[in-house]
Amino acid sequence: FTLNLNNTKNFLQDQLQSHAQDTATSLGLSLSSIENPEDLSSMETMINAVFDRGYYSHITLTDMDNHPLYSRENTKSMEAVPDWFINAIQLKAPEAQAMVQSGWIPIGTLSVQSHAGYAYTELWKSVVNLSIWFGIAALIAILIVIYTLKVMLKPLKDMEKQAEAIVKKEYLIQEHLPSTVEFRNVVSAMNAMVKKLQTVFERDANTAEKLQKMAYQDSVTELSNRRHFEMIVDTLLDPNEELPEGIICLIRVNDLKELNDRFGYLVGDKLMKSLADTMRTNLACERSFFARLNGTELVAVLPGLVSQQITQPCNNIASSLPEILDKLQATEAAASISVAYTDYQPGESRGPVLSHLDFAIEQAEKNGKNSVFYYNTKQSEENNQHSWEETLNQAMNEKRFLLFQQSAYDINHRVHDQELFIRLKDTDGSIRSAGYFMPAVEQLNKTAEIDQLVLNYVIQYLQT
Repeated sequence: FTLNLNNTKNFLQDQLQSHAQDTATSLGLSLSSIENPEDLSSMETMINAVFDRGYYSHITLTDMDNHPLYSRENTKSMEAVPDWFINAIQLKAPEAQAMVQSGWIPIGTLSVQSHAGYAYTELWKSVVNLSIWFGIAALIAILIVIYTLKVMLKPLKDMEKQAEAIVKKEYLIQEHLPSTVEFRNVVSAMNAMVKKLQTVFERDANTAEKLQKMAYQDSVTELSNRRHFEMIVDTLLDPNEELPEGIICLIRVNDLKELNDRFGYLVGDKLMKSLADTMRTNLACERSFFARLNGTELVAVLPGLVSQQITQPCNNIASSLPEILDKLQATEAAASISVAYTDYQPGESRGPVLSHLDFAIEQAEKNGKNSVFYYNTKQSEENNQHSWEETLNQAMNEKRFLLFQQSAYDINHRVHDQELFIRLKDTDGSIRSAGYFMPAVEQLNKTAEIDQLVLNYVIQYLQT
């Protein structure tokens, strides 16, 4: 750009000098051809004709004593060219001179200077055009470079996704290798690392899964073992968790040792497996938990349920033993089962709850083979439901239900929306989560009332 501008400036500079010299020479010869050297009017006419036809700063005729005889000057300013450009690009318009003679006698000197406005105008147009074309070329070049870099650096973006996937325990392989040698080597190394990590992580995950099964799962029934059962029960009984009360059901197989001695341990294991499947089928609920306490006992923890809801399922389990023995071709076995269940409430200790369960199973054994017994450790079911109904109605009347709010964020860690959920303020001032009172709401068929209450609270909240 600078070279082009400089060449144009030098060219116009030379043109100004050449233009002035040519005009001075030709006009000087014309003035010398006038017969009467005193005929100043003819000279003025010829000077005016040349001045009006060209683009000159001034044309001046002086006598031999350097006194001006006639002069024309151009006082027009250059409005089309900015002043800063004129000051930055200074063009010199040389003054050319020619001798005016009458025969061989000099009578005066003619001075001609071209006007630099024309040169500045042409140079300004050249700068504008160059700027436009250079700007277009630069924009195109930038777009090409951006696109090229985006295409060339795409493997880096894919490698970033691979790294993010590894954090999520996902393993992405770039099937398409880039054409650039350096990127191809890096992508190949990244793929090799991902495959190695996948092998290591899957091996460790399988090992951890096996260890977890060994630590917390019974190998015969595939239920949780006693250690896991105690952990879960302690959580359910923890008052700080605000979980609902529920039922614990125990199934004990009697005379299992005699069955194993007569028909083999494989039949005994199949019996326990079949009873476990039957227990899971009949007592399945949303938050149910099943475990094997020891060789002869199976247990089910049923949060949020009451005794009336599992009476018939327990009877079904107790009556299923003859069919199971028939499938195992061990109908002559003296084995039997006892089924017992009792209530538990958050805040109790594990010891008393299991003691109640042991008492209930002993009562079931006393009632005979394949018997069911329920040990009620609290008020009757009707009184309990009535108490919950009074509690919920009183809370609604006193407007002790509260809305809580939490923010949900999108992938860019900006708040996407607000989630609202309901809690109950108890008579003692403690705040109870929905897990505390919703089981009673569902049992009393008050779900629609709670939903309507929540919607009314939300509308009031939005209005304020």
